[in-house]
Formats: sequence, C-alpha cells, structure tokens
Amino acid sequence: MNLHVNANEVAAVLLADGWHEARAGTFVTGPFAFAGATDGSSADIGRQPGFRITTDEGAVITGPLSSVLAVRLEAAQDQERTPLQELAYRLDGRIVTVAGTEAVRFAHAGEDFEVWLGATKYGARWLFAAAGDREGAIDYGYAEKDPVDQVARAVMGDLKAGMRPGRSRSTTDHPSAD
Repeated sequence: MNLHVNANEVAAVLLADGWHEARAGTFVTGPFAFAGATDGSSADIGRQPGFRITTDEGAVITGPLSSVLAVRLEAAQDQERTPLQELAYRLDGRIVTVAGTEAVRFAHAGEDFEVWLGATKYGARWLFAAAGDREGAIDYGYAEKDPVDQVARAVMGDLKAGMRPGRSRSTTDHPSAD
C-alpha cells in the first residue's frame, strides 16, 4: 500500500532537531545538489532526492529527503484554501512561480503541465499548457470567479482523452496567455 502525500498539504516537517512549520504550498521535492556560489557549478550528492520548505518566518530549509522523519498535514476540511491551492490539491500538483506568475504544476502520464490565472483579451482566465509552453495555452473560458473544480475537471478530462495543449492548436479559438 502506498501512502500518498499531497505536498501542498504539508504543514510541518519533522527533522532530527524537531518540527519545522512550513508555509502552505512550499514543500517541494527534487534532486539534491549544492550549487557553486561563484562559478555556477553544482555538486550532485549521489543523485539523492531532496526537499525544500519555506518556514513561516521566511527561512528556507533544504536537505536530503531521507532526513525527513515525518510530515504533518493540514486536514483538508479544516483549512480555507485559495483557488490556486484548491487547484493544486485537486490536480495533485504544487504551486510554482513562472515568469512572475503563480501557477499549479502537475504531472500526468510522465509529462508536466501548468494551470494559471492569466490575462487574455477576455480578462483574467484560467489557462492550461504543457510546462514551458505557454504560447500553446488552452483557455477553457473559466474566469477568476468560476469554481476551480470545473477547471480541474476540464483539464483532466482532456488529458485522460489523450488531448494535450500545444502550439498546434488553433489560436483563434484559444487566446494566448499574453
């Protein structure tokens, strides 16, 4: 049995020195490496998985994932989520900042995708694209005030049907994110 943990619900991590509170949505995992301060080099630490959190005080804690002894989750029914946090929860993704805009990045079938609230000729709308390809974004027509569960259902419905956002889509039907 796998115990899946939604990274956006991690409220604290237990390390050898005790519990460390985390800002909502800041727990992330990835390869652990040290980057050179002056020469830009990096030292891969044996391909270990790592983690990073930002504390409520603004400090950043990072280290090998094996140093995390436990995580404390916020109960979903006890917390009020922002629309972006709710979308991250529903897509099992994480909140990232891309080009100055917060987005939800999530993986499906080995590919990374992003959903964000972007400016279109129709106003602020939820947009969906392959990670790194915002020119190929899909605008489903959901505005900022629309329930994010509708956005999540539309995105996952397309992905499960084998449809992917990309540059080959007609830009006349789908306004770009810019």
